[in-house]
Amino acid sequence: MALIQQTLSGKLAEAGPDEDLDPQVRALAEELSVIHLPEWRSQVGRKLADPTVTSIKQATRVAAYLVERGVRVHQELEEIRWVPTPSGPPGAFDTGEHITRDANGNWPELDAEDFYDFDDIVVKQTDDGAWFATHPRGVAVEGSTRSEAHASMVDELRRRITQASTTDLRTEKA
Repeated sequence: MALIQQTLSGKLAEAGPDEDLDPQVRALAEELSVIHLPEWRSQVGRKLADPTVTSIKQATRVAAYLVERGVRVHQELEEIRWVPTPSGPPGAFDTGEHITRDANGNWPELDAEDFYDFDDIVVKQTDDGAWFATHPRGVAVEGSTRSEAHASMVDELRRRITQASTTDLRTEKA
């Protein structure tokens, strides 16, 4: 997967014929290689599917075909955008967050503290007596007591929030 992403992003351009790839094909192939689907709801608001990550094999070939059919990527028509989980590069199955434009038509920045909301922590005891704290952002920790599991989760979320803010600062300085 990493090789495909490097090839599509142009980091391996000197290694093959991708140098001659049409920019429209390249843009569409990047969108198709890893697709982050948002939560899906019915018209009445009932949840039909959780956010997920999927991919299209032979994304470059599919993109070339779709461009020949007239499909193009127009960022000015974008109504929803996926952003990775704050705190470093996204993992292979990062569901991240989908955002929409604000009232002024700008894309908002994803706030790590809102993303890792402490109010979303759930602590439950398993049948064997261990306590687990979970967060809907894919974080889980274990503790010997309910409060220890909760405190461990808070510490982990704080670590991720701090990591996200230091990553953002490094990006801004670059």
